[in-house]
Amino acid sequence: MLFDEIGFYKKNKKEFISLYDGKFLVIKGEQIIGVYDTRSRAYDEAVKLHAIGSFIIEHPVTLK
Repeated sequence: MLFDEIGFYKKNKKEFISLYDGKFLVIKGEQIIGVYDTRSRAYDEAVKLHAIGSFIIEHPVTLK
């Protein structure tokens, strides 16, 4: 149940913040399959090709 995706994000969160600060990442398995400006766009694009529940959307941001 998405354990691979969550673990992948947690393990790489600092790198994702430096590379994708403020973007929305679609993660499936241990791979980023999309990068988007909004959560709704990330979701809409992801469900075109992947089953709901087979990916996660994360929003790495720098905390100030």
